[in-house]
Amino acid sequence: MSFVNEYLGAGRAAVNPIRQRVKANVPAVVLTLLGIIQAFAVDLLWSLVVADSEIYQLSLPALITWLQILSLVAGMLMIWLIYAMNVSRFVWVPTMSEFVTPFWVGFLQVLSIHCLKFDNPGAWFISFALIIATMNWIAHSTMKRARLEPDNAEFFNSRGTASASDFYPVFAVIGTMLATGLSFLLIGVNQWVLLITLVFGVGGYCVWQTYNLRVWWQQSVFEAEA
Repeated sequence: MSFVNEYLGAGRAAVNPIRQRVKANVPAVVLTLLGIIQAFAVDLLWSLVVADSEIYQLSLPALITWLQILSLVAGMLMIWLIYAMNVSRFVWVPTMSEFVTPFWVGFLQVLSIHCLKFDNPGAWFISFALIIATMNWIAHSTMKRARLEPDNAEFFNSRGTASASDFYPVFAVIGTMLATGLSFLLIGVNQWVLLITLVFGVGGYCVWQTYNLRVWWQQSVFEAEA
């Protein structure tokens, strides 16, 4: 029995350094890969902007396309900021899905860029809704795992866990965008409805999410100094 206990103890001792290395290295590796994939997506988007002469005309369709492009850029920045800010502030034990996340994000962004070429923006709204869903999943999953680590206790001890009601605004935004995309595909597109949806729906969400990111960063970095 003592031999078994010694063996198991040695096994735990051997595993712990690996766990520490994973916590220290994997999020940074994933962040680097995410940045590289984001750069490819930005390059693809820039190629579209340079090649499409119609978006430089003074017209409502051109304005709508520019709003979609700006929304995509904002989405790319927010996904990178969410993960980069969490990597900078917290430590956690990553799961295998975290290795796949950059490729999924890249696929969605390339899909959204491709959907810019369609006359009907319904597919673009659906793909952008998936980007927002992924963005919030990244934030929630990393924060959930970070809460389990004692190294992050100073930040999390004074904060309760997220409840279902905390996600209602996000669910509402994602559901609205999915419904908008499906309605455009099934019923057709009104240019003014599309413009209002982009400005107040997509644009409003991007501003709100950016504000939340700033607040969380300020609280976690400067709260202890106050």
